[in-house]
Amino acid sequence: MAKFAFIYPGQGSQTVGMGVSVAEAFPEASDLFRRASGLAGYDVLALCAEGPQEKLSRTLYTQPALFTVEAAVTGVLKKRGVVPAAAAGHSLGEYGAWYAAGVYSFEDGFALVSERGRLMDSADPDGKGAMAAVIGLDEDVVRTACDEAGGTVVVANLNSPGQLVISGEKPAVERAGLLLKERGAKRVLPLPVSGAFHSPLMEPAREAFASAVAAANVRNAEIPVYSNVTASPVTEAEEIRKLMIFQMTSPVRWIETVRNMAGNGIVNALEIGPGNVLAGLIKRISDAVTVTGAADSVRVEEVLNDEA
Repeated sequence: MAKFAFIYPGQGSQTVGMGVSVAEAFPEASDLFRRASGLAGYDVLALCAEGPQEKLSRTLYTQPALFTVEAAVTGVLKKRGVVPAAAAGHSLGEYGAWYAAGVYSFEDGFALVSERGRLMDSADPDGKGAMAAVIGLDEDVVRTACDEAGGTVVVANLNSPGQLVISGEKPAVERAGLLLKERGAKRVLPLPVSGAFHSPLMEPAREAFASAVAAANVRNAEIPVYSNVTASPVTEAEEIRKLMIFQMTSPVRWIETVRNMAGNGIVNALEIGPGNVLAGLIKRISDAVTVTGAADSVRVEEVLNDEA
């Protein structure tokens, strides 16, 4: 049988209604939402069900809510015998991948993600940071423009060929954007985010997060997880701890990740979480990998029936 992976989207994929049908259809998913609410001190399922979108999209709430949705679907699938050969996630989604690999319990993972969200939410209280998607240019061109723009601006996400994200100080991001438009970018789109994620502006959050990671119960992974930082598979607990910390200020190397998975025989993937962002990216990265969505109870049932 062909090897397949569980893959997890990150912040930006959240939407009102996510996870609700899964919680209604599967008791263990409903129980996971109850456990999440007890840890969070607010009703996580109600937040997912009712929003509002503005609150759900605030980093402080997005990260634990999205992790809960992804963990709930993962638990439903694994309990019924759908077990991946590998896992990967985009930015925050990597925490869903670690959970799928048995690196931590749900409670430990939820605590880590909640602290990560809190620190990232508060890392830029003055709103100095910004991010922008750059469409239609190669990585070298984008990096050169960032270097020439001055100030702090870096390549934060390598999402697919011709789709990158830059991140840093607002003026520097704006200057880099102007240079990139002059050099042929099809579009430079400011992103509605509350900070300059995966950039040096997250350094204070990264340093504080290191304490949370050091205190967490992190185990060896049961399956390889492809790291955002290295784009390579990892299983050792101590290496995982280091990668969790450095991921916050390192670029998301998604193009390399997908190509490395394909090179290691991963030809099918289940996108676990709301939307189909990763499916769209992977279509532009590799025609060797087929992605199936598992975002709601209907799609989860379809996956279970296919694997039966």
